[in-house]
Amino acid sequence: MWHIRYPLADGAKTADGKDYLVVATTRPETVLGDTGVAVNPEDPRYKDLIGKFVILPLVDRRIPIVGDEHADMEKGTGCVKITPAHDFNDYEVGKRHALPMINILTFDGDIRETGGSLRYQRQRV
Repeated sequence: MWHIRYPLADGAKTADGKDYLVVATTRPETVLGDTGVAVNPEDPRYKDLIGKFVILPLVDRRIPIVGDEHADMEKGTGCVKITPAHDFNDYEVGKRHALPMINILTFDGDIRETGGSLRYQRQRV
């Protein structure tokens, strides 16, 4: 399990004063395709952040924080990265919130040009 910090944009803070959200994931390779972070709309830790933004690590892209019951308050950190092009559940969340889909992988498993400077560079060793 990977734990990734997503800095909050525009000076936003969590209910306990943090300037970031932590998302736990088993799929860190898809972070470049994240187009949102979901929190449960009933979660007192995060409900005031719905409609605000985080900065996607590594690429500095602003992505929205959406309120969705897919985020389980009792599981993990309560924050779920949404990568609609790479997960069936995320696809459904993305449709509900009109999030874009970014497919970051080629059929060979390489990172596409959309991955920018972080795309995989094949090299002989």
